[in-house]
Amino acid sequence: MKLSIKKYGALLAKYMKNSKLSLFLLALILGGSIGLQLVNPMLISFFIDGIGANKPMNDLIKAAVLFIIAAFTQQLLAIASTYLSQNIGWRTTNTLRRDMVKHCLSLDMNYFKEHPSGELVERIDGDVTALFNFFSKLFISFANNVLLMVGIILVLAFKSPLIGLAFTLFLVLAFSILGRTQKDAVDNFGKDREITTKFYGFLGEHLDCTEEIKVNGAGSYCLERFMELLRKWLPIRLKAHLSGYKIWITLSGLFGMGDIMIFALGGYLWYKGNITLGLVYLMINYFQLLENPLDQLREQLMDIQKATASIIRIEELLKLTSSIKDDGTASLGEEEELSLSFEEVSFSYEKEIPVLQNITFDLGAGKVLGILGHTGCGKTTLARLVVRFYEPDSGNIYLNGKKQQDILLKDIRKSIAYVTQEVQLFHASVRDNITFFNPGIPDELIISTICRMGLKDWYENLKEGLDTVLVPGGGMSSGEAQLLTLVRVFLRNPRLIILDEASARLDPVTERFLENALSTLIEGRACIIIAHRLSTVQRADNILILDKGRMLEYGQREELLKNKNSRLNELLSFGIEEVLV
Repeated sequence: MKLSIKKYGALLAKYMKNSKLSLFLLALILGGSIGLQLVNPMLISFFIDGIGANKPMNDLIKAAVLFIIAAFTQQLLAIASTYLSQNIGWRTTNTLRRDMVKHCLSLDMNYFKEHPSGELVERIDGDVTALFNFFSKLFISFANNVLLMVGIILVLAFKSPLIGLAFTLFLVLAFSILGRTQKDAVDNFGKDREITTKFYGFLGEHLDCTEEIKVNGAGSYCLERFMELLRKWLPIRLKAHLSGYKIWITLSGLFGMGDIMIFALGGYLWYKGNITLGLVYLMINYFQLLENPLDQLREQLMDIQKATASIIRIEELLKLTSSIKDDGTASLGEEEELSLSFEEVSFSYEKEIPVLQNITFDLGAGKVLGILGHTGCGKTTLARLVVRFYEPDSGNIYLNGKKQQDILLKDIRKSIAYVTQEVQLFHASVRDNITFFNPGIPDELIISTICRMGLKDWYENLKEGLDTVLVPGGGMSSGEAQLLTLVRVFLRNPRLIILDEASARLDPVTERFLENALSTLIEGRACIIIAHRLSTVQRADNILILDKGRMLEYGQREELLKNKNSRLNELLSFGIEEVLV
């Protein structure tokens, strides 16, 4: 798991291009802080030697005042650097999160079927959070720590070449050992990030299924799987962090030996009269000062290791491409009506397991197609192909006579509304739930549409009107929630509407509200109604009956009803729900 400096540079250049001024100021502040860290011990050294040499009191007072000013300025610079680095880190990581979310939304549905929501949360948030220090000040701080050590050696070499040489040899030894001890750390942190993602994927998946787990008494089984995952995680986490602590232990040993070396060398040179007592203090202070940048370098190496593992995983995600190629150039225009045609369309989620086979039908502009069939016959899959969630294995789909692949994907999604029986509500206001956070839709239009959908009484009971915050899973009946999703469709004003068992969870009274609303909604629009109840498709012009992914029957509803041998008539004679469900 190696990452080139070029890739580090490319990532920094891409996401920090809008923070150049802040980076420049941060570099200046950290540079000034380095200078003050070098000057302060020199002022104290001057003060110590001045007392021994009986220098004038004014000179000593000046040195003391300068020291106080420098120390105070250093604290101010520390505050400023913290503010700037936090600001840079948040801006850049949020930009990266935005890009990752945008990329995930562009992937096809196969990716989301294979990766649970918790895994995606850990990828988008966990991996990016690990890059916070990398973006905020890691490389600038790393460079400044190196410059501080170089500055210490140059000052001491100027005072005494022997002392400068001793410090240089110590740093060479320290870096050599650091390089050896961090060799396997990147791989360890990469494995840790990987199993962390699996853990959050498991957690998200099972939290989504809490009700089913309780109903089926599977709590103990899920808990056992949970503990099994934790048992696998522990040794990997320990190995990753021990690879970092190994560097800390090594540094502690190095500085223990270094203290002995400095005290022995300083004491010997002072005893021989080669250096002053102030220089002995400077040696000791600078050596202790070295411990901080070296310790920071240790932490920064760990951060770089974590960042490297995260960058590699982020790159893997960003390199994924959707099987749905949005390279069409044709537009559906602004025509009010939309027609749909399937021509010998076949599809399978897995190879050699067909879900749809040789489906052919035409849905004229403004017409209604009712699709009937038992559970698992391919009704929902057909609807997903219409909105181009998947590509057919063979055959073609046409919209207004244009091949689906040749049409801009945004035009397809804009022109078609797909309503399922699974209602998705956000923890947000009623307004945002209906408009999908589009502030351009006026409140008057939203309220009038709510009333048209039969939700007037529900709306009037909301304490804060459109500003009332909805909580998913609470506060609304299934019927009200389903009607609320249809309000979204009204406001979108699509040209083709797909209702996939949209009335399956509605009581008879609410379903009548739905039927009345649909009469207005589908007027002048093409519509596909997927159902298992004949009453739901009474308004259909054509009927398509599916069985095991094949077309069992297709034709005009009136013609099929007249034909006593039709499958539709057979279903009527036996009771459609008994036959299909």
